Amino acid sequence: MKILGICGSLRQESWNRKLLVNTLEIADGKGAETDIFDLKGVPMFNPDDEGSGTPSQVARLREGGEAVIIACPEHNGSMSAALKNAIEWLSRGGNSIGGRVFYLMGTSPGRSGCARMHVHASYSLESEGGLVLHQPRALLPQVETFMDSEGNITNPAVRDLLESAVAEVIQFSRQLAR
Repeated sequence: MKILGICGSLRQESWNRKLLVNTLEIADGKGAETDIFDLKGVPMFNPDDEGSGTPSQVARLREGGEAVIIACPEHNGSMSAALKNAIEWLSRGGNSIGGRVFYLMGTSPGRSGCARMHVHASYSLESEGGLVLHQPRALLPQVETFMDSEGNITNPAVRDLLESAVAEVIQFSRQLAR
């Protein structure tokens, strides 16, 4: 099975990118084929440009995998603009959201744990037919209490949570494939 990872942050040293890398390493260990998609090359969605063809980055994003794991920070009480833009592109040109499994997670240095991002991104994906797994929730505040600056998970409970999340994504995706 193929899992596409998307980081909603464009920062190279993003905590969410590091969380995503850890999660996809767990998925690799469970036999999944994983890939991280970088949102930096995705142009801003503009309906006027749809007749010009699909940009190559968007075509690659649409191909994705059976499941998509998204790690996104909370920006101004919602998802990042980069993630919202990707969702706009995915919902067009045949809607490559519908029927696909999505798992949302996030982390931050503060106390919010990205809960509002989760609500808004879930709503956007589900409104287009995406199947969002809501449990187990990996909305993790105070990132520096469980991850070092290199991205190593230092708290075994967080590692266990990521293991459970990946197992759920794989199990649910396989059930749908039957």
